[in-house]
Amino acid sequence: YGLWGFGLRPKDVVLFAFSYGTFIGFWGAHYACEKIGCLVLSTGSATTESRIKSIIDLGVTVVCSTPTYALRMWQCAAEMGIDLAKDSQVEKLIVSGEPAGSIPAVKRQLESAWGAKVGDTAGMTEIGSIMIFECARQPGGTHIIEDHFIEETLEYDGDRPVPYGERAERVVTSLGRGFIPLIRYRTNDLVVKIPHTSCDCGRTGDIYQGGIQGRWDDMKLIRGTNVYPRAVESIVRECAAVDEFQILLTREGVSDEICVLVELKSGHEDHWDGLCQRLHVDLADAHEGLRFKVEQAAANSLPRFELKAKRLVDKRPVADYSA
Repeated sequence: YGLWGFGLRPKDVVLFAFSYGTFIGFWGAHYACEKIGCLVLSTGSATTESRIKSIIDLGVTVVCSTPTYALRMWQCAAEMGIDLAKDSQVEKLIVSGEPAGSIPAVKRQLESAWGAKVGDTAGMTEIGSIMIFECARQPGGTHIIEDHFIEETLEYDGDRPVPYGERAERVVTSLGRGFIPLIRYRTNDLVVKIPHTSCDCGRTGDIYQGGIQGRWDDMKLIRGTNVYPRAVESIVRECAAVDEFQILLTREGVSDEICVLVELKSGHEDHWDGLCQRLHVDLADAHEGLRFKVEQAAANSLPRFELKAKRLVDKRPVADYSA
């Protein structure tokens, strides 16, 4: 239902850019595409270069991956001398597994790089496959499939219902699982629910504005200020010169420090001073004046990811309460 809602049809050739391991995320989407009638291409343990060649040679029209890996494929294609926006037939990217799929800066970058529409989806192993999806109108959020799931928005660590437009925890009851239904499952997902009338596609399922905006347990308290990795990424990705980044948490004496390590795209090295100053200002403005360190990382020194990216590294010592 969700993939059809984004515009997939039997004529599509869909490539799944993941290794078909135990991560269940794309298995459900694989079988959903088969049910629609699409030609589905699995790439198994193929290299990124091989996947790009398949996209070009086999006339792929839809690619499914994490947002991070979609960026990585674009970068790799550029290194191979391939312009995916011009040289491929890809019309749609289905992304999942990370909040980045609904971050405007990331979505703009992907749509420009691939020359394709980007649709965000999300599911959960405990509940089922895709539960929320972005329709073809791209309303800036994800529709809830309310005929299969009851989705409540409650205060975090409490039971008070939270009204439209406010941050809340997503709490899900499954209606379609016969053997292991879950009742009011606390997902830890951070969401903002808005009415379905904010999208003109005609669907009556309410919308999570900006999709899943992160997890409540992703939040880090740095010198009294709440810091969410997605909020940092939304600022960093506004800078077109950024290739990759990492958030590093350390402790100096009794003070927690946060540093953003930034890799620049090739040819943008001269932009570092201006970019560094911009990030200092924008990150502080978005975090109640909290001072971030911003440091340049060497090219290709930061990790790349095929599935869910782990860009936050917490090196602070764990308190010892055993004494």
